[in-house]
Amino acid sequence: MAVNEKCDVYSFGVVTLETLVGRHPGDLLSSLQSTSTRSVKLRQVLDQRLPLPNNDIVIRDIIHVSLVAFACLNGNPRSRPTMKRVSQSFVTELTPFSIPLSEISVEQLMSEELKALFYIGNS
Repeated sequence: MAVNEKCDVYSFGVVTLETLVGRHPGDLLSSLQSTSTRSVKLRQVLDQRLPLPNNDIVIRDIIHVSLVAFACLNGNPRSRPTMKRVSQSFVTELTPFSIPLSEISVEQLMSEELKALFYIGNS
C-alpha cells in the first residue's frame, strides 16, 4: 500500500461516517462488499439515538454527507474523489432530491448516479 493523498481521503470518509453513525463504523466498513450490507437503508445506519429529521434541507445535507463519506471509502483508491472535489461538492448549489431518506440504501450511496448528482467524482 502506497501512502498518498487518497489515504487521507479514506480517513476523511471514516471520520465522516463515524459522525453520522455515532460510533466507529468498523463493522460497517468491513462488510461493505457484502450484498446484504449494501441493501441496508441509510436510516438504519444513522445514529439511532437521534430522531430522523423532517426538514428537507437537513435531509438533503445528510444524504450529501453520507454520499461523500461512501465515495471516500471506495476500496479502489483511484476511484476515490480528491479532497478538492469533496470540498467543491460542499460549496456547489444542489438540486432538490426526490428520494425519501427512509428509502435510500447504502448501495445507492455507492452508485455513480448519485455521485454525479451531488458533483462527487474521482477526478
